[in-house]
Amino acid sequence: MKSKRIVASLLTGVMAMSVCSCAMFDKDDEAVLAAADAYATAIKKVKVSKIIDLLIDGDDHEEYLESLTNGYVDQQLPEGYDDICNAIAGTISYEIDEETVESSKKNAEASVDITYTLVDYNAVYDEVTTDGGDLEAFIDALEDSHADTIEITQTMELVLEDGEWLVEDNRNKNINEVYAFYDDALDFIFVPPLIDYINYTEWYYSDNSVYTNVERIELDLITTSEGEYAEFEFTYEYYYNGELIYTSDTWYDQGHWIEAYYGPSYDPNAPMDGSYLAAGEYRCVMFDLDGNVLADSTCTVENYGQITPTSDLVDELVWYYSDDGVYTDFAQIELDIIPTDLGQSIEWEFWYEYYIDGELVFTSDECWDSGYYIESYYGPYHDPDAQVRRDGCLIPGEYTCVVYNMDDEEIARSTCTVE
Repeated sequence: MKSKRIVASLLTGVMAMSVCSCAMFDKDDEAVLAAADAYATAIKKVKVSKIIDLLIDGDDHEEYLESLTNGYVDQQLPEGYDDICNAIAGTISYEIDEETVESSKKNAEASVDITYTLVDYNAVYDEVTTDGGDLEAFIDALEDSHADTIEITQTMELVLEDGEWLVEDNRNKNINEVYAFYDDALDFIFVPPLIDYINYTEWYYSDNSVYTNVERIELDLITTSEGEYAEFEFTYEYYYNGELIYTSDTWYDQGHWIEAYYGPSYDPNAPMDGSYLAAGEYRCVMFDLDGNVLADSTCTVENYGQITPTSDLVDELVWYYSDDGVYTDFAQIELDIIPTDLGQSIEWEFWYEYYIDGELVFTSDECWDSGYYIESYYGPYHDPDAQVRRDGCLIPGEYTCVVYNMDDEEIARSTCTVE
């Protein structure tokens, strides 16, 4: 009986060793850890070609990964996008938890836990923008070794295929979690220091910041030469006699004049006196999108009601596009009244006549005009009966234009020569 027990004990030991030996030969932990390390290194270095080689059906992921890591085709990328993404990617590190590795060559599957660490770019962005920092400051902060970090822990699944352990990542779930910054960086936008691009401010078409009989006023930022290429994104407020009456939406402008308008076309509740803005003080405050003041200026609006244009409001007469009052081979001529400062602030209601060599040939309908040029045209476009040569140009002669207000008072008279 004793001998039988010894034999049974030996058989049990042999069977246990056999089972343990089978399990030991089934495991492939070292190869799995090596594959996981190679893959994690490719993720860290953003080596798309290597990632594809180590993925199950890697070719199916290639187009997506190339687009994700290189900026989507036809997508407008914010300034500094590539530099931001490179700075964030440069902070990626990883640690593989070797204690969690499980592998089975028989089942052709394995897994292991991995933790990626990278800079907390959202927290850094919030901190930098709160302090008024720009793109350069953001990149410097991302690369700061003392910056806050985030950890992303994942279970990496692997499949044994043709004797090689490859990573399985359905729908790029794990990759997208680590590379989320490529999408997030699209929202990292920095407002440029617009105040540095401003030379001075000006109330457009005013007389030393005084407007007379106007429907619209306009504060302009006059940019520096460098500022003409900057895109201004801003809002503005208008105050009337100290009371806030209008807040704009976000405006976009670029060039030498950055314009902030006010009038009934922009604010249906604008204070009016007839067809003109009500008299008083109007203050405009312009802000960048961070709330920094770009301009704060006040103008005065005077309203004298409807002013009838008279010769007193004429500063100069100009035959537009002529050579000192002589036109050669022209199909149209044009007398322009250059008004005085007060004349530029009113609406001109008038009519005019044209004479050729002293003979009346054209009488206009009622006309309206305003601004720096008050224009009186003559040619076949305005007078179908105008006498022209075969080439369509006006016949030679002395052309006299006489301009009248609606009370039939003569405002201006001038003669030009057509050759």
